[in-house]
Amino acid sequence: MANINNFINELKRRRVFKSAGLYAFSAFIIMQVASMLTPTLMLPEWTNRLVLILLLLSFPIAMIFAWIYDRSPDGLVKTKPIDFEEDNVDKDGIPKNKNGDSVIVFIDIVNYTNLVNQDEKKAIDLVHYKHKVILPFIQKYGGALIKRDGSGTLCAFSESAKAVCFSLDVLQMWKGISPTKLKVGVHLDTITFDQGEALGKGINLTYKISALASSNNIYLSKPVSDAVQQRPDIHTTSIGDKTPDGFTESYELFSVNIPEKFVPMDADVTTSSAQNINENKTNVGAILGWVGGILIAIFLLFQGVQYFGNSTNSDVNNSIAVFPFDNILKIDDFEWLSDGFARTLTFKLSELKNLNVIDQLQIIKAIEKIQPQKAGISSYDAIARKTAEKMDINLLLSGSYQIYGEQIQIIAQLVNVESGVTKPLIMESYSLSDPIAMQSDIANKISTILTNNNKSKD
Repeated sequence: MANINNFINELKRRRVFKSAGLYAFSAFIIMQVASMLTPTLMLPEWTNRLVLILLLLSFPIAMIFAWIYDRSPDGLVKTKPIDFEEDNVDKDGIPKNKNGDSVIVFIDIVNYTNLVNQDEKKAIDLVHYKHKVILPFIQKYGGALIKRDGSGTLCAFSESAKAVCFSLDVLQMWKGISPTKLKVGVHLDTITFDQGEALGKGINLTYKISALASSNNIYLSKPVSDAVQQRPDIHTTSIGDKTPDGFTESYELFSVNIPEKFVPMDADVTTSSAQNINENKTNVGAILGWVGGILIAIFLLFQGVQYFGNSTNSDVNNSIAVFPFDNILKIDDFEWLSDGFARTLTFKLSELKNLNVIDQLQIIKAIEKIQPQKAGISSYDAIARKTAEKMDINLLLSGSYQIYGEQIQIIAQLVNVESGVTKPLIMESYSLSDPIAMQSDIANKISTILTNNNKSKD
């Protein structure tokens, strides 16, 4: 259990959870942009799936990067590991020294009863707020939260120096965010657990030491004071022997001199609260870095989409327009077959999966735009080619028919608009006795030919 807690604390210290949140937010923005641009840029339908897959594959890479590196005023730096020695943490997850003792800290709010009488809800919210802002300091100094007791917070550390530095850092931080005052008691003793509850004389004495402490001050028992005497960043003053309420023996207590600005001397211990406050301020460089990263990711993403789209465009996304057939002999009674062939073929070819068929209405509008009569274009083939160029398609199906008596001859060809290469499809003769069946037969034959052509390419 202790190892799991240490691992979670290390994830928090390395800001992996924060990075995961930022990544999730960035991924959401990218997905939204992709969803908007896919139809606008006429990208393939699988574009959004590709975006999601790339984001999922990139997530563990981003988390590994967040674990290894940290953002600092000097840029990205490699995060220093904290050694969690199993000998210093017992089965209950409480840090201990080599003798099995823990440095117990109790932080309480001064005059909390008066605050409750003035505004109960505000006083309760203040307790929750204090607990929330203290937790990161407990984690950074390698401590463990034992419990919340009324308006106070009870925690433990393996070393006296860490406990006192923690207390100084918390007081300095609290002074900058709240007009209320805190008082702290620190004592070195054994913590006893009974049915999951932390008990014992050591905890009780720590409570009493905190109760004796003056406003915005830290009181230490003699073992704690002796342990920090050699540190140049911690200074204590004896306040004499005191007999805590409920105790028969007296204990010499020491008051910690509170500096205007506290900075721990240990490089491995967390930085001062002043730096923590600065790190919480908006980092313009970090924001610009994230925005730039998102833009680069979007650019690379759509480059990949374009690459994959181009590789399959000729086989999967062919666009074809069926041009009205040419009535060569201009027999008015059979002019209707010109549109009849085109509409029947358009319907039939729309069933093919690998073919995008342009609607007949779009073709008529395109013909009107080129105004063949004003442009002096009279040839059927020339009109068909010009229309195809206006529609930005790569395939054009055109045809013609000639009627002699009761017989009709039909010719159809497929034109590659870009290269101009023409491929004959059919040349068939039919009786005019059943023109409807004739149109269906022509459409089926051409559809079969195009289907076989696609299969041969695959």
